[in-house]
Amino acid sequence: MDHLSSQNMMGDKSFLSRQSRRIIWFIGLLVFLVTFFVYTPTLKNGFVNWDDTLYIVENEHIRSLNHQSLSWMFTTFHAGFWFPLTWFSHALDYALWGLNPGMHHLTNIVVHGLNTLLVFFLALRLFLRTKVNYNTLSSKIDKTTSTQALIVSSVTALLFSLHPLRVESVAWATERKDLLCAFFVLLSLLSYLSYTSSTHGKSRWFWFTTGLFLFILALMSKPMAVTFPVVLLLLDFYPLKRLNRNSTKKLSVVLEKTPFFVLSIIFSVLAIITQKTGGAIRNLEELYFIARLLNALKAVVFYMIKMIWPVQLVPLYRLPSVIYPLDLHYLLSGGAVLGITGMCVWMIRRKKPLWLTAWLYYVVTLLPVIGIIQVGLHSAADRFTYLPSLSFSLIFGLSVAWIWNRISVLRHKMVFRGLILFSTFIVIFILGYLTIKQIKIWQNSKTMWSSVIKAFPEMVPEAYYGIGLFYYEGGKLDEAVSEFEHAIALSPNYAPAHYNLGNTYVRKGMLDKAISEFKRAIALGFNTADVHNNLGGCYGHKDRLDEAISEFKQAIDINPNFEDACVNIGLTYYRKGELDKAIYEYKKAISINPDAARAHYNLAVVYYDKKYYQRAIKHCNRAVDLGYSVHNGFLDLLKPYRN
Repeated sequence: MDHLSSQNMMGDKSFLSRQSRRIIWFIGLLVFLVTFFVYTPTLKNGFVNWDDTLYIVENEHIRSLNHQSLSWMFTTFHAGFWFPLTWFSHALDYALWGLNPGMHHLTNIVVHGLNTLLVFFLALRLFLRTKVNYNTLSSKIDKTTSTQALIVSSVTALLFSLHPLRVESVAWATERKDLLCAFFVLLSLLSYLSYTSSTHGKSRWFWFTTGLFLFILALMSKPMAVTFPVVLLLLDFYPLKRLNRNSTKKLSVVLEKTPFFVLSIIFSVLAIITQKTGGAIRNLEELYFIARLLNALKAVVFYMIKMIWPVQLVPLYRLPSVIYPLDLHYLLSGGAVLGITGMCVWMIRRKKPLWLTAWLYYVVTLLPVIGIIQVGLHSAADRFTYLPSLSFSLIFGLSVAWIWNRISVLRHKMVFRGLILFSTFIVIFILGYLTIKQIKIWQNSKTMWSSVIKAFPEMVPEAYYGIGLFYYEGGKLDEAVSEFEHAIALSPNYAPAHYNLGNTYVRKGMLDKAISEFKRAIALGFNTADVHNNLGGCYGHKDRLDEAISEFKQAIDINPNFEDACVNIGLTYYRKGELDKAIYEYKKAISINPDAARAHYNLAVVYYDKKYYQRAIKHCNRAVDLGYSVHNGFLDLLKPYRN
């Protein structure tokens, strides 16, 4: 490779030969294509019933890109988060492909491939920043350093992209937010490097504001980016050396991050509020602070082990019901964290700041999801390593380049370099194989949850519940009952399992058992509009009309815009002979959704009984236009009154 000018690698093409640019882009695109190829099996996977239903399949708000849906994206706390950019990406996919899961997965693969390309360039530029004298514009990078830079960037990018820990973020359609957040974070980091290497005021202002804007986009994709300002300070420490002992502008370097920190604080508070609104954050009574800290320490070490030995990776590592402070796992994890931190500080004294920077980057980027503020039931999750793993990938890439350089003085250096390339290829090949194998876990809900059960047979009731939903959606009701009952046996107070067991009994015609399960779910705090609506439906089928009306009213109290409950209570009033009340409820349903075909038809029936024939005809016609299957007998009754 030709000698590279330092300024070229920072974004100034005028100092970079055309041949050098071609080599860099060729290798970068090759890395992208390898990544894309390895993840192509994901295209055959479907959606899974773990948030894909909530985010995509049953989310009517992403089925259009009009003003109303865009307003929803920017104002909703749906799913306990505020990430309008993620919602927009799902809506764009729906506009292009509908609910074709393969095409939604394709978007994830492409974004992950782009992230890999950005990691390639980021590693390249970070490595060169340690080799370049920026006081001399004409400084050149020798051939050895150029080769090392390409080794570091290529190995770092491939290790990052093909590690099995990435599969959850890519193969799970819902985790688009991980990919988008990382995409804008990586772009922002590259912009920041351009800012710190620029010498002209206008150029510096452009790159700084661009980086800030990209940071906002990252936060709008997923709030995990809130620690980004600290990452910038770590880069200032090393390799940028803007905060070393000899720096005369330490204060200004810190103060320039003020807008980043302000945004970080705002989005952190917003994330906590949204999570509390969604009921995802566990309070101190449920999980005391020491337990959270112990789990956090264990998670730090757990992820490191999985990066080195990526086996038995599953979608859900459930948080233990009880955490014992003297458990050996937690004690060893705490000791390991302290030991690694001490070693990195000691390396500073030996003038090797890379280790402390890499370690702190890993810990800092993990902080939002490490469990100090406990969200959900997991003690860890593969997807949380997407950005934090960068430092380990970079260390591995640097290690390969270091060995490559050290053996240059050996007699048979070509043989040894061949062995290094072969060994690196084997490592990356094995990771790619494990990644393809891991992708199969996400084929459907059954395969996904079965992998959890295989790893933790009697520890995760949510897995049996998920398989129960899979069977329920596929019409295999006996199998669904068995799985829901298994989940309840493991966790008797698992309210969603009681609720969906009730739904299964409804479909089997076992209404008494369904009523019992719905009541149990409500008693356990699953006081949702759906459960009251379904319980009301059971009472209606058993002619317990007053009880049915009471349940429908409770459903409407919880969700005033619950169209289905309004129609159901209207139908119940009709059966009681209270026609005016029925009309009121049907009209209310239509005001909520003008295209509520069932409400239009039922309203037509009531108007016919009240001898308002023209009104009956009007709403009957509307129901037909909306595709409702109107009984031919009712159409015959209306014929004499049509003009």
